[in-house]
Amino acid sequence: MKLVKLKPYCHKAIWGGTNLYEKYGKKDFRDIAEAWELSGYKGKESIADGGKYDGKTINEVIDAEGKDILGTMAHGSEKLPILIKLIDAAAPLSIQVHPSDENAKILNADGGKTEMWIVCEAEEGAYLYYGVKEKLTVEKFRESILDGTITNYLNKVPVKKGDTFFIKAGTIHAIGAGITICEIQQTSDTTYRLYDYKRKDSNGNERELHIEKGVIASNLDVQTEFYEKGVQKGNEKIMVTCPFFRVSVVNVDGEEKITVGEDSFASFTVIDGDGKIISSDEEVTLAKGSTVFAFAGAGDITFKGKMNIVKSTL
Repeated sequence: MKLVKLKPYCHKAIWGGTNLYEKYGKKDFRDIAEAWELSGYKGKESIADGGKYDGKTINEVIDAEGKDILGTMAHGSEKLPILIKLIDAAAPLSIQVHPSDENAKILNADGGKTEMWIVCEAEEGAYLYYGVKEKLTVEKFRESILDGTITNYLNKVPVKKGDTFFIKAGTIHAIGAGITICEIQQTSDTTYRLYDYKRKDSNGNERELHIEKGVIASNLDVQTEFYEKGVQKGNEKIMVTCPFFRVSVVNVDGEEKITVGEDSFASFTVIDGDGKIISSDEEVTLAKGSTVFAFAGAGDITFKGKMNIVKSTL
């Protein structure tokens, strides 16, 4: 056994929609904001769906098989190093920031969080916020949060299906309404909410802001580059390579072979279409929204069908 199909941990939020339920096979409940497709985060783990480890968490699978299945690039990591989500934003997310590894230590957070987004769907006119468009002093930054003008100082970036963004830790950002994305990130759940449009939760309370921590975590230098162009290699487009993950989009139209080496596990998330994945002794059916974890050293894997797959490795 070298392939594990996964069932995600699903999370609700006031900005979530019904796309993941209606189009991506997430049937736990209708209004899902986030499906944590590959997650070893304690209490929010993804679960094996079928096979030898059916019903076990991904962490239990790793414990049973040994950490070698993460690959040599995991450097003896005690946890699954990356976390992958499908996110459906029916309404805008808060203006937020994530700390770097260095700032996470200063702020006593659970780790740094560099991430990237691949836009799976976007309504006409959809946009997101990405970084500041003019250099801000800490004083001006804090003032803009308090008086609600912070969005005036951020880059408002239009998006369409297929766009890819690399969100380095410290980048102030927010996903806008009408966008469904696949997010690949460091394993961390640290988010500093800077501004939330004075929205109220189900209890009638405004959600907590983390202004002072956000000030420490935020990059206030001007940012002008937003879109990742990627590098095409055959039917695979390599979108982001960074110290924390390598991500590409694979177009399968008929049959495509991928080799999973000893250096890293691989995660495959279907963002369009359907088909199946086949190893030497296993076959797993795939649909839009499916995620499969492949052990490091799985060797040659064949995909059959018509689909676009997000491939994530270390």
